[in-house]
Amino acid sequence: MLSRDSRFSDEALAFLNILMQSPPPENKTDVNVNRELSESLHANVNQKLIGAFKGTEKEELINANSTEIPVTIYTPVDVDKTKLVIFFHGGGWTVNSRRTHQTMVNMIADATNTIWINVEYRRGPEYKFPIWWNDVYQVTKYVIENKQSYGVDSSAKVGVAGESCGALMAAGLCHAMKNIDFQILVSGILDLHRTAPSYKEFTHQMYFLTPEILDWLTLSAFDNMKDLDDPRIAVMQNKSFEGLPPCLFIVSELDPLHDDSYEYQKLLDKAGVQTKLVLIKGVLHGFFSVPGIYPKACADVIINIKEFMGSL
Repeated sequence: MLSRDSRFSDEALAFLNILMQSPPPENKTDVNVNRELSESLHANVNQKLIGAFKGTEKEELINANSTEIPVTIYTPVDVDKTKLVIFFHGGGWTVNSRRTHQTMVNMIADATNTIWINVEYRRGPEYKFPIWWNDVYQVTKYVIENKQSYGVDSSAKVGVAGESCGALMAAGLCHAMKNIDFQILVSGILDLHRTAPSYKEFTHQMYFLTPEILDWLTLSAFDNMKDLDDPRIAVMQNKSFEGLPPCLFIVSELDPLHDDSYEYQKLLDKAGVQTKLVLIKGVLHGFFSVPGIYPKACADVIINIKEFMGSL
């Protein structure tokens, strides 16, 4: 019987029960098996929500980093042409995809009446750092330079958003580029050395994202551990945080990555950057992409993203 934390929400318990019903793969580090399991889990638990998007979906290839990067553009009905968001999924740069996160991205696009662009950057271990970083950098640069072609006004604000490792890429882009107008960081891993106390607090397998999984994802995404200090992704180590765009942090309470958002917010606040942090209580890492299991938690996230974007 798997242990339980008394802080678990009913939705988190339901998530754990679903995981327990699925036998673990024989080879826990087989990337293809893990990708297939993740795709299947997301499709099954979000089944009732898939296809509920009221707007239009368009597939496109963007030339970037000597290849073509697939993106999906979600344009809601009665679109607000003053804002556009570029989204990067989580999954440790190794598992997950546009498909695993599209249900939640659809729901946010609908709720905010804004265009969201979901990016299929290349993943490790086939493509390690800096390949996936260059993918998202060049896609973001292209979208900003051609934003009117995606249906927004010439004066529209362009923001970046991401979950988990996607949040780190979004945060890093805001340091690397000066024409990003806002950032939304969900359950972000913002210190790849994992030094915060929450990494020691949430080590049990009941918290889903164990140290062993984090180690495997890191080795899958990086060839050289010295790259963890590369300024493009070592956002906490930057010398200056002044002039960064407004930032919304969404934090999952029972998550080894929990403390990173609080520490990064302190650095932004000290530099005078507008920030807001929302703690989603009782949830585990990864809740964001499974609104079919976490309807209340994800509804809370959507409300806060809508309010944040409305305030800009």
